Amino acid sequence: MVGVKGRMNDLISVIVPVYNTEKYLRQCIESILNQSYRNIELLLINDGSTDSSAEICREYLHKDKRCYYFEKENGGLSDARNYGIKRATGEYITFIDSDDFLMDLALEKLHATALLGEADLVVGGFCYFDSPSFYLFDRNVFGALPITIVEKEFAVNQMDDLSDAPFLCYSTAWGKLYKRSLFESIRYPLGKYAEDQFTTWKLYLAAEKIAVCNHTIYAYRKNSEGLTLNFNLSHLDYIDALEERIEATKDIEGIDIEKTYKMYEYILNRRVGELEYYGYEKEKVILQNKIDELKKNHII
Repeated sequence: MVGVKGRMNDLISVIVPVYNTEKYLRQCIESILNQSYRNIELLLINDGSTDSSAEICREYLHKDKRCYYFEKENGGLSDARNYGIKRATGEYITFIDSDDFLMDLALEKLHATALLGEADLVVGGFCYFDSPSFYLFDRNVFGALPITIVEKEFAVNQMDDLSDAPFLCYSTAWGKLYKRSLFESIRYPLGKYAEDQFTTWKLYLAAEKIAVCNHTIYAYRKNSEGLTLNFNLSHLDYIDALEERIEATKDIEGIDIEKTYKMYEYILNRRVGELEYYGYEKEKVILQNKIDELKKNHII
């Protein structure tokens, strides 16, 4: 068995799906290559960009031997992540969206947390970034401890926390460090909105041990051009994700299924309002009927 000292230099595969983010891509890449933790492979997956993103990626391919560049037809975020997972060779994997960036020491702190906590999944702190302002979440909800060990069931339950705090175990793919072995039988679903809602809970349950790194390691850019701000029918995928999780976890001891149903009700009501606002009357009626049926059966 390899001890902690022997793993201080584990290879980390950093997977960055790239799609038309020329404005922010250099900042993203620089934040990765300038990390204090040096033993990385940066996998830039160009998912059919039509701007200058390809040229920027190739530029770094020649600058740093740790960079690997791949081009593929546009298949969406899940497809790009899966493409990267298949080609990753590191002990660990982390995902970064190409319009976001890592904070200083991010990979060093994530990796140290994995070793100290003997964890195969680490959840890091994050902040919202809306230039020029940062909006930080308070990660030190357990005091000044640098790491916190949580049960996998707690992590799944935290996905349904409607409050901003403690918000320890959120559902996004980014902001985390995963043992690559967790992806042996888990992939992101193709063609889905909120694809991480279909996947993160499976990774939490697959992990033997989960650690929370009580440091802000990831900057998520709000309202960038790459984000879709308007509602469309694909947003209903979130409901499918919750229904899938409810069916799969309802009999697992420690899973707070009532909390999941509260989230389900919240999302259903929110989507009904959006459908009404955007004029999707048929879809609104379908969701309203779902709500009425759940209330009739005293589920919500």
